[in-house]
Amino acid sequence: MKKINILFIEDNKTKAEEIKNFVIQNNDSLEITIKESFTSGLRELFTGNYDLLFLDMSLPSREGISSSTINNFEQLGGYKILSEMKRKNYYIPTIVISMFSEFGVGQSYMNLKELDDMFLEKFDSFYKGYVFYSAKQDELWKIDLLKALAPLI
Repeated sequence: MKKINILFIEDNKTKAEEIKNFVIQNNDSLEITIKESFTSGLRELFTGNYDLLFLDMSLPSREGISSSTINNFEQLGGYKILSEMKRKNYYIPTIVISMFSEFGVGQSYMNLKELDDMFLEKFDSFYKGYVFYSAKQDELWKIDLLKALAPLI
């Protein structure tokens, strides 16, 4: 059976490991590489060989940078990565996995559903939807993730 390589750009180690373990338990042909920042994730995306991308929305700029330092944090880092993928015509199926349901403030405020609608329009050739991750409601995100993965693997 051919291995399916997934890049997961996620800075929360607990969330990343929980999702990685769950996905591999359900399909041992999947291999997941985790990168913890916008910069390392983008570099790995364009230099590695991946079949699928799991993408967090809010990312530190670089690994090792405290996410509490606002200048070193990309609140919509996932959006910027999607934009770079489109700009470079690099269309691998992408699922956004976020534990936040709201992004931005004031006029730039969007909830996850609004973000999903925008992504479906702007990145329709490779964006495959989102999963809302919640440690308190792990059955819901697990069901949603399996549904999102099913047509891709």
